[in-house]
Amino acid sequence: MLKLVKNMELSKKNTKRILGIIAFAVLLFTASQHLSAVGEFLSKLLSVFAPVIIGLCLAFILNIPMRSLEEKLFSPLARSKKKFVRKLLRPCSLITTIILFLGFIAALLFIIIPQLKDTVVTLIEKVPTYYDNFVIWVQNTVTRFNIDVNLEFLQNPRFDFEKISEMAQTFVPEVGANELINNAFAVTSNIVVGITNALLGAVIAVYVLAEKEKICNFVKKIVREIIPEKKYNKIEHICSIAENSFSSFIAGQFTDCLILGVMCFIGMQIFNLPYAAIVSVVIGVFALIPVIGPIIGEIIGCFLIFMESPASALFFLIYILILQAIDNNLIYPKVVGKSVGLPGLLVLISVIIGGNIGGILGILLGVPTASACYALIVNYFQEKEEKKKQVEKIDTETIN
Repeated sequence: MLKLVKNMELSKKNTKRILGIIAFAVLLFTASQHLSAVGEFLSKLLSVFAPVIIGLCLAFILNIPMRSLEEKLFSPLARSKKKFVRKLLRPCSLITTIILFLGFIAALLFIIIPQLKDTVVTLIEKVPTYYDNFVIWVQNTVTRFNIDVNLEFLQNPRFDFEKISEMAQTFVPEVGANELINNAFAVTSNIVVGITNALLGAVIAVYVLAEKEKICNFVKKIVREIIPEKKYNKIEHICSIAENSFSSFIAGQFTDCLILGVMCFIGMQIFNLPYAAIVSVVIGVFALIPVIGPIIGEIIGCFLIFMESPASALFFLIYILILQAIDNNLIYPKVVGKSVGLPGLLVLISVIIGGNIGGILGILLGVPTASACYALIVNYFQEKEEKKKQVEKIDTETIN
């Protein structure tokens, strides 16, 4: 042991590395002893930078169609000999992307709101019928099993609004008027802050998309000044793989969900199933969530159709299972391709871990994050294998 210590070169570089490891270990130990304080600090930090985070995420998503528009639809502008025409490439692509994005949201709202209104009205109108059927089912069950129960309260339900009012009046003093006001103010302020952050994020996204090359070059210059060239090349390589994985996954996933929603709508129209528009939107939107999203969409769709017709709900369930089987085996592999590149078990694990960490957002980001990590690991072993082959080739040439 002493011999090993003597032979160790305590150079300036090694000393910095050892001190860095010690400092990181101390910081990690301190953070583990104050997890609640660390959590509060991170939540405050996220709330402060929420508009920036929203803007960067929105810019990343909108950059995918904008880049496609620049390369395909508006490519003649880039090849123009006139400078002012070439400068129109980015504004035209950005404005078209924003119009398409807002149009997509408006179309969804135009489809969902009227259908949702009709669904709620239908459910309210059919509540008495459902209640009568429920009472008949309870009576038949009680009669079949010879249970001695008085069902008069079910047959003639009465709501004493005076008692309900008295309960409300006694509830308010117990809770406290100040507490109710504070809770209402907190909810209102959270809504206002959320809307404000979304609007600021949209503005930031537009600026980022308009000047993305300048921003990227500025960030690269800063990173190059901070870290050595070799580490910078590795970081750039990792970011490139992660960006490709995320972009390919998002583009493929949105395309697949759009195809699935359209196919669902066409099939429901052909078979004359109720609530075709809203159910198709639900199926398409929830298909964005890997693994568990399609299941949630099926449950919501079956529930809505079941309120109208139980037989139609059963037929819809069979139809959507067949449609999703076709999508999973034929459409999804071709549309998304190898952008995910993960085995099925790893996809499920990434969804579970992402959901436990970040909820719905974690579920959405879990698969592309795991895909990027998986791609980096595969790339690492491929490079290692190539280096090994090169060394073997050099050794063989030396011997010969």
